[in-house]
Amino acid sequence: MQVRATRSHRHPHLVFLVACASLALAAACSSKGSAGSTAPSTPSATNGAAKPAGTLTGVQGWPRVEGLRGKRYCEVLLARLVDGRLNAEVYNSYGLNDCPEDAWKALDAGAIKTERGVLAVLLNGPRYWLMDAIEKQPASERQTTTFGSLDMFLAATVDLGPIPPNLAPYTEHRVARATVFEFAKGADVYELVDPAGKVYVMQAYSQQQIATLAQPDLPGLAARLTLPAGWSYRVRTLDSTLRVSYAGVEATVLQDDISNTYSLIESN
Repeated sequence: MQVRATRSHRHPHLVFLVACASLALAAACSSKGSAGSTAPSTPSATNGAAKPAGTLTGVQGWPRVEGLRGKRYCEVLLARLVDGRLNAEVYNSYGLNDCPEDAWKALDAGAIKTERGVLAVLLNGPRYWLMDAIEKQPASERQTTTFGSLDMFLAATVDLGPIPPNLAPYTEHRVARATVFEFAKGADVYELVDPAGKVYVMQAYSQQQIATLAQPDLPGLAARLTLPAGWSYRVRTLDSTLRVSYAGVEATVLQDDISNTYSLIESN
């Protein structure tokens, strides 16, 4: 998601990841490399593809996609031990399909875990973007695969830390992704502010714990959150375009206690 929060509440899926990691260490599983990795496959169908509003050229010459705000997607995280740390490959459905509910509900994390030979699997979604555009450094080769009937691409790799990782809400995590998230002038943004004044902007909201959560609910979200001492939640209307850039550096992200995801706004 390294501000440490003195909280014991954890999302049940994240507890599952920690438990699996602890069991793996007890069983003396290898902590080197990504054994059991399955080569990605090229999807043959897009399962109701969600069409991006347009692909343009960004400021840095990176591909740019606009019109993301409110668009639905889902993720599958494949967790492995790498040099004694829990790492997760994050596969994302956006642009390949809109994560149809029936196809999403049909996924079986246990079956995927066995099929891929990984330590644990997290089904993360459905989720909805809140930025207005994304620019992303093009990969030399896009890695795609299929889970059930859902096509997904490898979007990022997240370092969840040493075993056992701190997966509590409001805890920072580092994500390897070369991206720029852009929030348009005049748009509302939803932010967490920590006791030191660090600001995290919501990049996506989740329906994992509140199935009916929708964008109109976000201005009043503070009433639904259990914030750590000294933290606050706020809504801002941007008077200029906000660009959250992670070009050449790892992103810093965290989740609140209902699984919405935020990115740290650096001095960019």
